[in-house]
Amino acid sequence: MKFEQVCQSLNAYFGQHPLFKVLLPLGTPIMLVCVILQEVGRFISLGSAMSTITLFGFFLGLLLVLALCNFKMAAIGMGVYALGYLYAVLRSLIKYQSISYSGILYVLLFGFLAYEAYRKSLLINK
Repeated sequence: MKFEQVCQSLNAYFGQHPLFKVLLPLGTPIMLVCVILQEVGRFISLGSAMSTITLFGFFLGLLLVLALCNFKMAAIGMGVYALGYLYAVLRSLIKYQSISYSGILYVLLFGFLAYEAYRKSLLINK
């Protein structure tokens, strides 16, 4: 089963529910606002509740973006997410002289997913 078919099935599923039907066109702004707020939260403490809301909002927005098969925006969102973790890893390395292995794992995972989503967007736009 191709990934486009999974995205189309996800779109059909979200189209059946009234709440998700309204949120579907708002997936890109939800994802981008949440990832930007997460990055702002790395410099200014927004509180744990706001961090949790932005985390869940980012993944909800990512699912909504993927349901619309908008792979380029998914690549941008995951790329910014990976860059945030890269900043955290480098800050930890420089400031505390310690390596955050979970941060490195997040950088590798979301960097790879962003790369694959970007490649997919290039294949679709041919």
